[in-house]
Amino acid sequence: MKFLYLLKSIVTLIVVSFVIISCDDNLNLTPLDAPSSETFYSNQSELELGINGVYNATFHWHISGTPWFLKLELATDHGFDRSAGMQSVGQGGGSAGTGIFQSYWSNLYSAIARANNLLDNMSRAEEAVSEDFFRRIQAEARFLRAYSYHHLTELYGDVPLLLEVPAPDETQIGRTAKADVVDQILDDLDFAAEILPPSWSGSDEGRVTSGAALALKARVALYNEQFQLATVAASQVIDSGIYSLYPDYEEIFKLEGQRNSEVIFDIPYEVGFQTHALPRRHGSRMVGAWSQNVPSQFLVDSYQLIDGQHIDESPMYDPVQPFENRDPRLEATIVRPQSELANIVYETHPDSVETYRIENGDRVRVDNQDSTNPFHSFTGYLYRKYTNPEEFGARIDDSGQNIILIRLAEMYLVYAEAKIESNDIDQSVLDAMNEVRARAYGVEPTEVNEYPAINTTDQAELRREVRYERKIELAVEGFRLFDIRRWGIADEVMDGTLIGRPRDAYSTIPSPPSINRDLGHHPNYGATQDLYRNVESRSFNPNRDFLWAIPQAEMDVNENVTQNPGY
Repeated sequence: MKFLYLLKSIVTLIVVSFVIISCDDNLNLTPLDAPSSETFYSNQSELELGINGVYNATFHWHISGTPWFLKLELATDHGFDRSAGMQSVGQGGGSAGTGIFQSYWSNLYSAIARANNLLDNMSRAEEAVSEDFFRRIQAEARFLRAYSYHHLTELYGDVPLLLEVPAPDETQIGRTAKADVVDQILDDLDFAAEILPPSWSGSDEGRVTSGAALALKARVALYNEQFQLATVAASQVIDSGIYSLYPDYEEIFKLEGQRNSEVIFDIPYEVGFQTHALPRRHGSRMVGAWSQNVPSQFLVDSYQLIDGQHIDESPMYDPVQPFENRDPRLEATIVRPQSELANIVYETHPDSVETYRIENGDRVRVDNQDSTNPFHSFTGYLYRKYTNPEEFGARIDDSGQNIILIRLAEMYLVYAEAKIESNDIDQSVLDAMNEVRARAYGVEPTEVNEYPAINTTDQAELRREVRYERKIELAVEGFRLFDIRRWGIADEVMDGTLIGRPRDAYSTIPSPPSINRDLGHHPNYGATQDLYRNVESRSFNPNRDFLWAIPQAEMDVNENVTQNPGY
């Protein structure tokens, strides 16, 4: 039985079998569907059920059919959410009453409550299970608690720190300084890294490993400017020999690439057990999808040419054929006009009146013109990552594609960025970045004539390069929001109009936009902006929007929780 299968019926079994504790405050101090029997958590089976419930609460919740950590990308310059959820955030209209802010807060604290409930009560089984098993459950629970607290601190800053289930008269808990919460996160991850095995097999495949704990430690340390700690943790993962970069970048995010050599930790999905709806949210309306989560022109224009230069400086850039000679990750990440998805030629030019299907390598016109819609998405593009054409149709709302949370390429970039920011620049920094870039081109790092290898040792230039690599390599994976915040550029890349493809032919654009490399390779369209689709007006208040609002529902029941500035 796969680990995922154990997750399916956890809540049902717990609710049916055990007494339930209820709690009126919104901090979710005690999970409403967790067991409270005085004898539960007293044997190995019950501990397994309990820890599987923590996994389920931590990862298997969605925002409009999209796994919650991926949805964060749509509150950035990278993308647009056709539903109302993330639109209010991107438009600068978030408040203490915004539903998205409440949803993330309550779900993350619900997961923490599950972890704490297990950690508080699992001593009942200490004499009934082996010491190794007991410590393993502790380690898994502490990793999962750390994962939730990491997101809470990045979204809200200072947050209440709960390490046990409080008594009913101890629910008025104030916010803890972010730095202190981060210390606890790192302590939990150190414990997990020491106890957990490097890999799992059989029914346990998919559980947290020591490598995942070290990798998350490296990420948290980088985000909080503990650069030496990030360097050490990332190098431990890289040097472990357990993981290797997968040779085919696009296939990493396909069904055939699941659990490949690069994956450090992913969330399992399985048709008939636990699924998500990314095919419906990412896919084309030509196949019955909704084109709900879509990329921006900002992201598209950020991809370099194969000479390592941007579109505003490379002699290889052709405005008539703007997608030729581009970084291969553009085609692997984004469905652009005249590319193929599910054997259909995708086109978003407003004058397009015909649809073509690919049959035996040839373009064949689709006669059913009722299915032709030139406005396939609000931006004119679709995401190719996590969009499996074989899941269109009956499975369009039930994808069994695993979602990757941590992979080796990120660790190379964490290592490089931490060394750059420490001004500890040596050949290992260039090697780490070139490992990632060379893989994108399908070559070895030593084949320096086959890809635009990085060879500068200038700190400012390397900073621009590593930020480019994070933007392009990790696009659509949920990193961009926290990156633009910690780099201090969110106010500049988010304020203004979100741009989609040109309104007419690409050749009508007189010159490519200028690229601001200090703003994470952000395009500036200047006087040509009106030649593009203006998708929505966005606003970013630098005195407020670097953090989300503490939900009003939480403040109504907890007088010790204060609001973030500006809300």
